[in-house]
Amino acid sequence: MQDLYSDKDYADISSQLKKRYLCLGILCAFFLALFILAMVTRTEWLAIASLILFFGSMVFVIDLFCLPLSRYRKLIAAALAGRTHTETLEFSKLEEEISVVDGVRCRGMIFLGAPDKHGSREQRFYWDAERPLPAFQPGQQVTLKYTGRNIIGYET
Repeated sequence: MQDLYSDKDYADISSQLKKRYLCLGILCAFFLALFILAMVTRTEWLAIASLILFFGSMVFVIDLFCLPLSRYRKLIAAALAGRTHTETLEFSKLEEEISVVDGVRCRGMIFLGAPDKHGSREQRFYWDAERPLPAFQPGQQVTLKYTGRNIIGYET
């Protein structure tokens, strides 16, 4: 079975996230120091501007740079230590569009399994968009290792 994630991936993502939070802390400390300076010198416009910049930069950096990486780290943590399932299914097709599942960009893959109570055999699993796609052919039997609906390992 070829696993998609390793402990090294988790350590790398954690290191990146730590650096981003450190940069955020430095940026916020600068604007907070500017606010304190403005309060001491009683410069009202500078105090207001520094508070706006403080909160604006905090929201901007967290939302654009920290949260996506944090969600990706959560996926890797679930892949390494979470509850996993293994199932052999027939590959049907790859969805063209990239979708966001639990905050992580993924490609949908349709597999055919045993019919459910409604008679449908199609099951959708998600492949991490940051990983290269495997060369599955329609009709090929693939053993999937997954957590939730995210593929974390496969064997052809």
